[in-house]
Amino acid sequence: MRRSRVNSFDLLERLIPVDCLDDEGRAFYRSLGGIEDEARAREGAVRLLDRLCDLGCVERLSRDEVDGGVKLRYRNLISLDTISITLPERTEQPPREQVSPTSRDPAAGAAAAPGFPTSFLEAVAASSRRVELAGALNHLYDHVREMVGYDHLALFMSKGLSNSPAAGLSELEDVYRWGPEKRRSPPSLVSEVEASGETVAVPDLSRDSRYAHAGSNSGSGSLVVAPLRAEAYVYGVLEIWCEHPRAYDEEDVRLLAFVARFAAGLIKRRLEVEELIFVDQTSQIHNRRYFDEQLSREIERCKRTGRSMALLIADLDGFKQVNDTMGHAAGDSILRQIGRILTENARQLDIVARFGGEEFGIILPEVTRETAHAVAERMRSTVATHEFVTGTVFQPTCEITVSIGGALYPLDAQSRADLIDKADRVALYEAKRQGKNRVVFWQDTETE
Repeated sequence: MRRSRVNSFDLLERLIPVDCLDDEGRAFYRSLGGIEDEARAREGAVRLLDRLCDLGCVERLSRDEVDGGVKLRYRNLISLDTISITLPERTEQPPREQVSPTSRDPAAGAAAAPGFPTSFLEAVAASSRRVELAGALNHLYDHVREMVGYDHLALFMSKGLSNSPAAGLSELEDVYRWGPEKRRSPPSLVSEVEASGETVAVPDLSRDSRYAHAGSNSGSGSLVVAPLRAEAYVYGVLEIWCEHPRAYDEEDVRLLAFVARFAAGLIKRRLEVEELIFVDQTSQIHNRRYFDEQLSREIERCKRTGRSMALLIADLDGFKQVNDTMGHAAGDSILRQIGRILTENARQLDIVARFGGEEFGIILPEVTRETAHAVAERMRSTVATHEFVTGTVFQPTCEITVSIGGALYPLDAQSRADLIDKADRVALYEAKRQGKNRVVFWQDTETE
């Protein structure tokens, strides 16, 4: 989609993605408020767009001499809109540090190169409309193969992201599904790309002394490593390898760098959506919608792999009395503390969500019955010994216990509905019946 030429004031207000600017860029944007000189407004818009280019949110397409001035074209890498600005002849383009192309980054300094083919841009736009992140990226990869070709393409998560709560989003497993043994790029090269945020191309690994003995699993061929960078944050790297040396020219590397930036935008958008629609605002953990989606996903994974998973349903004992005597504010605070305790005592790959009311659902992928029981018991005992802060004057702290019911798929149940029923209605009910503050699995109730 192309935007027609607009008044410069409208451009500042509507076309500059202000949310992508850093603090310095936003301060400059605010300084342009109320500006009356149109030439100065256009200069300001160009400075902001160049700033966004540095941040990886906008790409500079071309700079052409036209009657009466200079026409600059940019592409918004988030919306794929094309932005055109014409600076009057009497106005010089604001100074900007230029980076000359080098053998390390053939994409640098190529901003004035011709745009990508329309068919490719349409394919990129189509991928952004796909709901599932993995599906969107796979659609994009197919067109990259058509454009430049490759023998190996993979995304690898940065250490910063892999150690964050976002790594628990199971859809990222489908995106970053390659293990370390599949990596072609040397660790030193990956660290360099993540630190600099710049694309690096190695025409021939076997002839580059810096990486010939750096632990690469390939050792030969052409390699391009591009940062998955969105708004100055690097989520990981895109790695493209071809078994033939010198397989990628400057235009190919520029395209791959563009794909990496676009992929980073898709990942960022998916994480933002997860934050908006999958987080329970009261407990500050995942909500029932996220729980339902991930439970279905894990069951399908069990069908593919033949492994088992466990479902735990935890219910607070006597929680209604807390709300009745101390108020709902105290109850909400306790729910947040419970959510934190359950999350801290789960394994890194487990999923903790608010199931409803004072119930919590915990999904334990790839687990044995013994491990699932140990996790549940650790959660129960930690809650039982914790001193909960209520925020009330007459009773600043209180004690809460939790009853937990559990069942395994496919060992105990053969369907999603059956799994929930056996963990919640059968096992959890039995835990309550036996006196609360205990863990019961469906297998323990089977003979009854």
